Amino acid sequence: MNTSQIEVELQQVFRRILRKVVVYGRYVDSRFSGSQVAALEVIQRQGPIKVTHLSESLSLSLSAVTLLCDKLIQNGYLIRDRDDEDRRVVYLNITMHGREVLENILASEKELVSQWLNGLSEPELEQFNRTFQHIVGNVQPLGTKKAEDQSCCN
Repeated sequence: MNTSQIEVELQQVFRRILRKVVVYGRYVDSRFSGSQVAALEVIQRQGPIKVTHLSESLSLSLSAVTLLCDKLIQNGYLIRDRDDEDRRVVYLNITMHGREVLENILASEKELVSQWLNGLSEPELEQFNRTFQHIVGNVQPLGTKKAEDQSCCN
């Protein structure tokens, strides 16, 4: 198989994967978009965080992250905390309920990924991981314009 045939096949595979990622909630938890789960993960890992920093971490616009977080707050997964010294500064913090739900979602994700990777040998998994890490490195420099323009809130 020549390089152009391989690239065509890979394009088709990536298209199928992207379609599955777009409907993330259908595979993992219908209450959440992939961006919402990513936000919960960042906030749990980094602790209380300003919306602007979360926006940068997720490579999404400030308005998209605000909408995303409003839904998470409305459903009791996040809370807004004001800074004691400067009341204008607001931090997002994950609630205990948010932690529990995130733990369940990550377990579901792990199960899903295991199903998708079923049958691959350890060397194949290692190569797959290296290849995807390389792809992620290629994607990030393309900028965040597309990510910012996309709606992230289901």
